[in-house]
Amino acid sequence: MEDQTLKVNPQERERLLSFLRTMSAIGLALGVVSVIVGILVFVYLGGGQYPVTSGVGIWYGLILITFGIQGLVANFSTDEKTQRKTLNGHYIMSIVLMAMVYAFIAAIQGLVTCSQKDEKCGSNPDEQTALHAIVVAVTVVGYFLSIMSMTTHQRKRSVLHPEWKNHAGCVYTSYIYTILVSLWL
Repeated sequence: MEDQTLKVNPQERERLLSFLRTMSAIGLALGVVSVIVGILVFVYLGGGQYPVTSGVGIWYGLILITFGIQGLVANFSTDEKTQRKTLNGHYIMSIVLMAMVYAFIAAIQGLVTCSQKDEKCGSNPDEQTALHAIVVAVTVVGYFLSIMSMTTHQRKRSVLHPEWKNHAGCVYTSYIYTILVSLWL
């Protein structure tokens, strides 16, 4: 058999890259917001304990920033090899974002704990409540972005990833993992 390369419609590819660029820009902005909010959680710590001290805003934000950078680099790259690698990295970061259930849980724990003015929130429970509410919102939007990204990469793999051919296992494994973890918690 000869290696038959699929003809990729350039307009369709550009439309999909534009969609990924928008998602990546949103992810990058949310990541910066999340890191700033995570730092502010520590600034207003005032003797707080876990879950306030988990730093969830910082490390979740760093994952979102990486997701955003991968997508933007893929979009603006003119080298096909670099674009292929960064598109694969963007897809992998989508899976990592989806698997970060702990970030969502820790943010909800912090929100609930601080809204009840628990001593674990230190001397600034109102500020901690607001900051954790922002982190919860960021994680919800991050999950939405990761689902949209995984779905786009998977459904349009013939356009975005013609080198994949019939590889579909990774996205389905991620979906199953996320559902099982959500049910377990």
